[in-house]
Amino acid sequence: MKVLKCLKNTYLDIKNHLQDDSFDSLLWLVNIMPSLAGFSLRQDKIAAPFWILHLSLLFYVYGVGSVVYQVKYAQSPTEFIKSYVNISIFIIVVNGSYWFLTKRSLVKTVLKKVNKSDELARRSLLLRTKHKKSLFAIKKIVMMFYGVNLFQEFIIYMPHRVDVFNDNYSMTPCVGLEPLTVSPNQEICRLILCVQELTIMTVVLDYQALLFLLIAHTTLMYQMLAEEIMTLANSDENIQDVKETLPKLINRHIMILDTIDKLKTLYSVPTGVDFGSNALCMSLFCFLSLQEYVTFMPIILYVFAVFFLYCYLCQCLINASVDFERAVYSCGWENLEWRDKKTIYVMLLQAQKPIELLAANIIPINIATFASTIQAIYKFVTVVKF
Repeated sequence: MKVLKCLKNTYLDIKNHLQDDSFDSLLWLVNIMPSLAGFSLRQDKIAAPFWILHLSLLFYVYGVGSVVYQVKYAQSPTEFIKSYVNISIFIIVVNGSYWFLTKRSLVKTVLKKVNKSDELARRSLLLRTKHKKSLFAIKKIVMMFYGVNLFQEFIIYMPHRVDVFNDNYSMTPCVGLEPLTVSPNQEICRLILCVQELTIMTVVLDYQALLFLLIAHTTLMYQMLAEEIMTLANSDENIQDVKETLPKLINRHIMILDTIDKLKTLYSVPTGVDFGSNALCMSLFCFLSLQEYVTFMPIILYVFAVFFLYCYLCQCLINASVDFERAVYSCGWENLEWRDKKTIYVMLLQAQKPIELLAANIIPINIATFASTIQAIYKFVTVVKF
């Protein structure tokens, strides 16, 4: 009976979170796999066994396996290219793992600030429906990201990856366990490869999903703030109401700007590493044959989707900040008292400062960067391959 009651409560909890369109539910969704693995985003401490297992297998399977393959077995350019893809995957996973281990305290600070900003935004009765619908749209993006990648991982990628006789990935599996044709070496190697892919999936998908969630939510906060400040011009509020509303809007604007600054600190270097690795992967994929594309298709789709979502969501954030700047200028400040006019002026000065996330503090993350990168890859491949 206790087991059935526990299962029922778990089912109801999952159902409530999936039906609830709030930031807390979105964070719960992103936090499912980290919680199961022992490094929940809400906790102060992490489970050492998971990270010891994950990093040990990562360096053994991808690190040692790639080096041994290149030294002993790689001969043709295609084999070296596929091996370099494995090295790029290794770099992406190490980047996400290092981020989870070193940025934990700052992540918790950002989540608390974002949650507080969301709580203040929900108090607006005028935009409560928009807030709920927008969070539902963000939830769909996150769930689609998880769903597509999990489907590819379990249905397409993992069955081939854990096959010890599949040499399409140009990597030496389970160095030191040879020969892999006998038992129990073969079974042990399959288990090692399976556990490794599961830990990689847990780290990489949650790292990316949290980034997408934070950027999309910050964009929503900017959009709601822009619409709320326009109510100063469209409503018949008296001066006292304006004096009460304006400080609240300023406080929320400050919180949004502080969140963006912390996002820059959190993701500047990691996104720079991801940009370089993703661009390298997309370039290398262009040198593979059509038959080999099928083998690497899950990786190709993941790399392209992540690169596009980086640029698209950051472009949405930039557009929202521009809309907020226009809203501040058009909020009817000319009808306010002199002191409120000066307050609006200071807010406008802050709003006019460009909001932009930079990869490695150098490359702006926006749609123009996505387009120029794809164009550069196309030109490079055209010149080298043809």
